[in-house]
Parts: sequence; structure tokens; C-alpha cells
Amino acid sequence: MMRKFSTLYAVLFLSVSVSVLCVAEEAGKYKGPIDLIPSPDGKVLYVLNQDAAEIAVVSVAEKNVTQTFPVPAYPNGFAVTADGTIAAVTCGNDFGKVVLVNLADGKQIAETKTDHTPNAPVISPDGKRLYVANRFSKNKPIQEYEFPSLKPLRQFSAVREPITAAITPDGKTLFVGNFLPNDPGTSFDASSEITYIDLASGEVKTIRLPNGITDLHNLCISPDGKYVFAVSILARYTLPTTQIERGWMNTAALTIVDVQNKSFVNSVLLDDVDFGAANPWAIKPSADGQKLYIAVAGTHELCIVDVPPMLEKLSKLPDTIEEAKSLGIYDDRGTYSSSIKSAVPNDLAFLVGLKKRVRLPGRAPRSVAVIGTDVYLGAYYSDTVDVVDTVALGRPRVSTIAVGPTPVLTSARRGELAWHDASYCMQQWQSCASCHPDLRSDGLNWDLMNDGMGNPKSAKSMIFAEEVKPAMWRGVRPDAYYAIRTGFNYILFSVPNEEICKDIEAAFQELRPINSPYLANGQLSEAAKRGKAIFDSEAIGCYKCHPAATYYSDGKLHNVNSVGQLDKSDEYPIDSGKDKYNGRFVTPQLTEVWRTAPYLHDGRYVNMRDVFLDGKHGNTVGNVDGLTEKQVDDLVEYVLSL
Repeated sequence: MMRKFSTLYAVLFLSVSVSVLCVAEEAGKYKGPIDLIPSPDGKVLYVLNQDAAEIAVVSVAEKNVTQTFPVPAYPNGFAVTADGTIAAVTCGNDFGKVVLVNLADGKQIAETKTDHTPNAPVISPDGKRLYVANRFSKNKPIQEYEFPSLKPLRQFSAVREPITAAITPDGKTLFVGNFLPNDPGTSFDASSEITYIDLASGEVKTIRLPNGITDLHNLCISPDGKYVFAVSILARYTLPTTQIERGWMNTAALTIVDVQNKSFVNSVLLDDVDFGAANPWAIKPSADGQKLYIAVAGTHELCIVDVPPMLEKLSKLPDTIEEAKSLGIYDDRGTYSSSIKSAVPNDLAFLVGLKKRVRLPGRAPRSVAVIGTDVYLGAYYSDTVDVVDTVALGRPRVSTIAVGPTPVLTSARRGELAWHDASYCMQQWQSCASCHPDLRSDGLNWDLMNDGMGNPKSAKSMIFAEEVKPAMWRGVRPDAYYAIRTGFNYILFSVPNEEICKDIEAAFQELRPINSPYLANGQLSEAAKRGKAIFDSEAIGCYKCHPAATYYSDGKLHNVNSVGQLDKSDEYPIDSGKDKYNGRFVTPQLTEVWRTAPYLHDGRYVNMRDVFLDGKHGNTVGNVDGLTEKQVDDLVEYVLSL
């Protein structure tokens, strides 16, 4: 049954700040550990529990929680001062804040408002500055504060959804990982980027990563300050989704950046030849820089990488095929072997002998901390911290610390876990979250086989997906629930389990949007109000295909003159051959459209303004050409407020 919805919904509902997946009635049920930081002496481990909104203090010796400190709702990350006395915690979404917590008694000693969804706090080595990445800010998202006064200082730009940050040991450079690509889907060159900020001059630049890098969750800097290491997905989105073996669709990447030269070094794959390491989530180095410890959330593992031999192996590779031939190391397999540096991101065997994978008892490790030779991983859905003794008897030994009662998962929580669990995929190459992180979109085009080959389309958000029927851009699935099952068959290449599919349905039903950064204190701005009048006017008529009462989609297929060069206009009927596409696509719902770029079915436009000015979107119903640029700006402001 369709959830109740009204024209006023966009303002009233979206004015309530809610988490990505959290449902109010579940508050307090789960802990949800998302970040771990050890005390300077290594005797205590601080655990940030997102769902419980608390910091748990864990005794390393006793392996139990000794006390907990409450923090504001939906904490996204935290940092601890070098002396271990104060934690800076970033909390909330559109009404975000930073709070400082005294770790001796848990009292909050200071706070300040931030921009949208603050996360990745970083305290400078001298303890005088705090940096916060506001993931969904529409302005300059990186904020610098005086510490500990929290006086706002400078702001810096980033590319898209800055979600992780680290500062060099000398305090001179801040590196920021941008979660998603910000490129047109039709360019066939899309990747997340790493932003770096010269903190003396304030100069901001970016380092472009290999084509297909997305879901860049975390980065760290080597203890000697020479390298940045980042973990992400390396998507093979330019290939048709005809198979899954050998990472045909998605692989897991460890990317290396040279700090001194501010340059990309290479991306190596964490997967094995026949066994994926899906959804790497967090990374930390050992104190001596000899090892990298990576939490692989999709396969519930710790991956241990030997750093010096990896860097040495990379340094010995030539740049060109000609050089490789002259050295006698060229392989006829060409780009599928590591004969040259540019071939490394395609080589599933590059780290053979240089990495070790350790299976964990907890589900979805999303954080890593290192104390000596012990590695701690926060298992988000298990409410545990798994402890890996990396040298015990020559092989890792794993134990577990509970940070709360054993969670009893609701159907929706099980569905959320299943969405992120690559064990349901053949050879564990990917999970549903690989293309739909946070149940949204990875910002890439995918050539799914459900409507033929050679016509890639952008991955959709799952917000209200079950309410907009039919599903998929071409309407080839009757609804999202049917698409869940076909997704197991044709994207995960496995047999769907009906109970798991029902759980994912429940997760869809409890998924809620978060407030748009284009709202003003939770309400439409004056520009957005003018844009709403244009949206609802007879002259423009956006509401006719995007009615607010049905999630801004009429659920019908329309030809809006958006057929691209790779689209097929008259194939694949949806009703036994009687009703053909003829250039038509299902009207997308617009809730949270502000975070689903690039736009249109093939992602040809990175920003909404170009959809109207260049794409003339809406001319088939109204007269968009008759709008002034100021009116277009108002219309864009409204649409991006939904």
C-alpha cells in the first residue's frame, strides 16, 4: 500500500533530520560501531557507536566496555587529541554540529554548528586546528576551526561528498577523499578524486584517480608521511554485465598517492583471482608503516598488505610496453598483466604473496584501529569489536569484544545487512551496495542486460523505489520487489533466497530521505518557493509528470526527447510486443534528487541547471525555453530542495 504523501510532504517531512537508514522506533536497539581510536598508552579503545549515539570505553586488557558517554544523535566520526583527553565528535545531518567531549568524565565541554552531515574530523598535529568535512554541503565543504575554541576559520572546496580526511605528520597538507565521481555518465571516464589542501597557502587541488574508482570510503597517511593510501571500489562499468568472474563488474582497490609530488602512484587490487574482496571500508597503517590493515566490509574480513615489497614491486615496473619489451618482461596478455604500471589496476594477481586475508566473526567491519600487533575492527551489524592477534603462532588469531547485547535484528535490519553482504554474490565480488551505496547511486552508468546490450544507464537511488512502478529506466521490471529477485539472478549471479528478499523489501520500506542542503533551516528558501510556483504552473507543467502526491513520479513512460546515441528506440516491449519504448523512459521520482547526479537516464548532465538550459527538459509538456535564467535558477533551487 502506498505511503501517505501530500504536496506539503517535501517541506514537512524533509524538515525532520533523519539518518540514512535509521528509523525512530529502532533508536537504542543497536550500537552500530563505526569508528575506533585507541588511547595514547594503548590501554583503552574508544568506540564510536553511531546507532546508540555514544562513545564506549573499552578496556583492552579486560576486553569489555567499562563506561559509555552519550553524544548527540547520529555521530558520523570522531578524532582524539594526541594526549587522549578530548574527543571531537561530528554529529547529525542538515542540522549538524561538532561537540568536544572530555574523555575523563564524558562531559561535553564545547560545541558548534556545522554544515550538512559533518564527518571525518581531523585534529592537526600541533593540536591548534580542527578540520571537518561536511559531506553534503552545497558550499565549500571543508571547514577549519580553531581548536579547542571551535572558532570557525577558513573554508575549502572539495569535489563531491568528502567523506574521509587525513593530515600529514608535519601538519602542512590535508588530504580529503571524495566518495563519488562527479563526471557525466556519457563520458566513460568517471572516478572519485582526492583533494589536497596546502594549509599554509590555502591552495586546493585534486588528484584524479583511475577510471571507475567510486565508493572511496577511507584514506590514511603512512607514518613517515610519504604516502596516502585509500580504499575504494574500482568499477568496470564500461563493460556489459554479462558475467561476474574475475572481477568483471567490480573489484576492490587500494590506491597509493605520493605525498611529496602530490601525484597518483597506482591502484592495486585486494581481490584474489577467483574470490572478491568486496566493499573495502576502512584502512590503517601499522605504527612502523610496514603493514596496512584494511576492513573489507562486504566479505567480513581483515586484509593485511605488506607495504615495502608492494612499493618496491611497483617502482620496478616500466611505464611503457616498449620499455617492458626491452627489459624482457612484457607479457603477451598486455594490459591484463603487470608488465607496465598502467596494467596494475587490472591485475588480480599483483598482490599474491604480499597480502593476507583473515575471516572475521563479526558482520560488516567498518573501522580499524591498531594497538601493537593487535588489530581491532568494529563490526557494524554485530555490535562487536573483533580483535586479530596478527602474530599469534605465526597465524592470526581472532577474538571478540561485545560493545552491547547481542543484537536481535529486525527484518529491515537483516535486509540492510544483506544489501551490504557480498557473500550472496557468486565468488563474493560485489554486494547490492557496490552499485547502490547507502541504498542510493554510485554515480556511474551500467549496461544491464534487462533491456539489451550497449545502452548503459545510471544506477538509481532506492528511495521510495517500491512505490514507483514499473521499475528500471525502461520499466522492464513490474516493481522494485521483482527487481530485487532478478538482481540476485542477473547481477549477483546467484539464486535469490525468498526470506532474504523479503528482508530487503522491509529495508526499502524503512528507508528515509535526509534533508536537502538547499533547504533553509528545514524550509524552502525564497528562491525555492518561486521555483515551486514555476514547477506547479500550467505554463511549465513539471507537476504533470512529477506529481508530489506520488513521490514526484507518475510511474509512466514518456518520450522527453532524451534519447541518446546509445539508446535503442524501438526494442524490448514491456507488454508482449504491444507496447514498445519508442524513446520513452519511466519518470524518475525526485526525492533526494540533489544527491543523485549525474542526471537523466544516461547521466549526461552533472548539474541540474544544464538539464533545463542545455537539455531543454520539460519542453515536451511546457515552455522551458520561455523561462529566464533567473527563473531557471529558482526552478533548480526548488527541485534540489526535494
